[in-house]
Amino acid sequence: MRFLCIPHQGNKIILKQVQQLQNSTLSMRECMEEMANSARKITETGNTLGDVSGNVRKSIEEIGGQVDQFKV
Repeated sequence: MRFLCIPHQGNKIILKQVQQLQNSTLSMRECMEEMANSARKITETGNTLGDVSGNVRKSIEEIGGQVDQFKV
């Protein structure tokens, strides 16, 4: 009778470990998705900052050109 319980208990343990592995895998996938979203946001922010920097540079050059017109 005792030997009949051992395989059953072993199956329960294996099933529990498989469920834990599935939960861990799901958690890792969610974390990877969050990291990918964060990386996209960082890229978008970097692109926006690059655009802003280009616009500021262009504005400074235009202002410099206008100031140069008033030099005597």
